[in-house]
Amino acid sequence: MGKIQNAVTQTQTNQNAAAQALENKKKQPITVLMNSLLDSEGYKKRFEELLGNRTPQFVSSVVSLVNAEPNLQKAFYEAPVTILQASLKAATFNLPIDQNLGYAYIVPFNNTVKHSDGSSSKRMEANFIMGWKGMHQLALRTGVYETINVTDVREGELKSYNRLTEEIELDFIEDEEEREKAKIVGYVGYYRLINGTKKTVYMTRKQVEKHEQKHRKGQWMGKGWRDDFDAMALKTVYRRLIGKWGIMSIDYQKADKSTIAAAEALATGKFDDEDTLDDNMINTDYEIESDDDLPDCLKGNTEE
Repeated sequence: MGKIQNAVTQTQTNQNAAAQALENKKKQPITVLMNSLLDSEGYKKRFEELLGNRTPQFVSSVVSLVNAEPNLQKAFYEAPVTILQASLKAATFNLPIDQNLGYAYIVPFNNTVKHSDGSSSKRMEANFIMGWKGMHQLALRTGVYETINVTDVREGELKSYNRLTEEIELDFIEDEEEREKAKIVGYVGYYRLINGTKKTVYMTRKQVEKHEQKHRKGQWMGKGWRDDFDAMALKTVYRRLIGKWGIMSIDYQKADKSTIAAAEALATGKFDDEDTLDDNMINTDYEIESDDDLPDCLKGNTEE
């Protein structure tokens, strides 16, 4: 009985000490804590390797972002390394974290953390989320795309679609006014590389609806989907087209022989498409699809 009581007392003492340390940390400006953390954890050198003389400006933008959003502040105090790791990923991809641009986001999540004694608690942590614009930017940097496009498909326009060969026959209604009156039955994404490699992704409206239901963050459809379902559906198809099957690059390139060879290897299945970019770094499972998915200070910036 005494051992159990001692264990409970020790746990309470540890929790009190952690709470006091957190309170002491909150009394210091985030800028000071950020610079201290960058130096102590060796992150500063890595940021400088990636960004050079743009490092101070980038760090300043991270600090401003954290200062503007209470949950990101909480993540910074409770799990500061997650803020740095998310920021480092954005720097690695050379994508701005200005939320108005929509290329990349640093988003707080209230995660469950398991402790060595078997107990668990909630902790606010930050995660890097790539926007579809960021994915498009990485695709353009390769220099291998001749065409990338997504569009809706109206009733009567789809003549045939072979799931295996991906051969699709579409006969678009030429009169735009008449086309607008026709019901949307699906969405199609297509790219063609300069070496002739092609990829088509087609999703019916019902498939997109199931996708939305599977990935929604709550019981009800998110605001972005409610306000403009078709725009969100096109983004979903684009993510599937480029995120799963496309070529992406961190660096700006010209379409040299090695890049085209990589594209051909991907197209012929000689290596896994996931090898082209680390899925854990992109985090394509979580999609910033509507204002509902963002902290209050970021809302209103994800739609076109």
